[in-house]
Amino acid sequence: MEGLTALSALLARGKRAVRELFFWQELRLQFRWQGRQVTGFTARQRAACSLREGGLLVARDGCTRTQVAHLLGVKPHSVPPWSWEGELALPDPHTVAAQLPPITLQVGVTGSRVAVVRPDGVFACTRPVVVDCENQAGETFTWVWGQAVPPLEPAKAGNAAPPTGRLRALLHPQPAAVLCHELFGHPLEADAFFSGHSPWVGKLGTRVVTAPLTVVDDPTAALPGGFHHDDEGERARRKVLVAAGTVKGLLADRTYGATFGAEPGNARRLSPHYAPYPRLSNVIAWVEEGMADPPLAEARLEIVRVRSGLLLPGERALLLSVSESYLLARGSRRACLSSYFLRLPLDGSGLRIVAGGCSPVPAAEPGWCGKGHQLLPAGAAAGWLLLDRVEVA
Repeated sequence: MEGLTALSALLARGKRAVRELFFWQELRLQFRWQGRQVTGFTARQRAACSLREGGLLVARDGCTRTQVAHLLGVKPHSVPPWSWEGELALPDPHTVAAQLPPITLQVGVTGSRVAVVRPDGVFACTRPVVVDCENQAGETFTWVWGQAVPPLEPAKAGNAAPPTGRLRALLHPQPAAVLCHELFGHPLEADAFFSGHSPWVGKLGTRVVTAPLTVVDDPTAALPGGFHHDDEGERARRKVLVAAGTVKGLLADRTYGATFGAEPGNARRLSPHYAPYPRLSNVIAWVEEGMADPPLAEARLEIVRVRSGLLLPGERALLLSVSESYLLARGSRRACLSSYFLRLPLDGSGLRIVAGGCSPVPAAEPGWCGKGHQLLPAGAAAGWLLLDRVEVA
């Protein structure tokens, strides 16, 4: 990006301990798809910049020389001119709508790019164009533009009550992806881990899953949470969080990397108005040498979709909000169940994930990842999982 190298040199020559200047630009289209036509079309472009100096964050809307000069406390003519390379571009909304099913949806299309200027260099990155949809049931989905559109119809909820007691449940890839996102993605973010709000504190190098489950966070994958440089300018890296059931790694930013020796590259933020901190990106999970087909005959519950997941560290349990599931008997569906919470205990004998699939399948739902009042796109992919000794909450 023209001019930013000179700005980096200016920071290097200065007496202030500036950690970075962060530039951000976003273009978003929104419309309502009513199954036959596009209505309520709006477009919004935003830009902002921020400076971090020690523990201080100062942000400004816009990215002009004057705004950068205000951040640095210098005259505008002291700041070298700079510009983004080209314009942000998004697909036409009618092109997007042509790929959607004939149901009512709220649709958004977002493209963004960032540039991080540090005294030691310039690091720029364009994020993938992400499509998000919300159906009439309030379920949300995200995927990268150009990839196959996921099923967007509402989950099927029945009237039958779920069974009681501890039982075996077979999770399809979507609920399995949500489980791994909540159970390993967030708890292995360095801020959660080192503050003690993680069930895996003291468990690095320990086997915690009975099946040979592997979980990685991969920002380089073609999924909604992707990037090639994080929001501190660090190169994106694929990190193994769990290998064959053993906790292996953490997601860290530069601060936690310097303090605890963890590898950085996972700093994310909603905009320059927020400080970056460790965040997961694209969580991908599978079972080593797992089976291709799920053993329905071994399960009492078949869980097709969940709305969300919630880790309860104090109760040492994970809750999944189940939106579509079926009661099984001898591998066949007997009843479509009403919505409920499924509780997975995290007891001392290890997680009761007893089997799983070897081929991860991308999951577009629930779509957004929330932490610290910041919603960010996050990708997920998983194979099916067979859980033992779970119960309806």
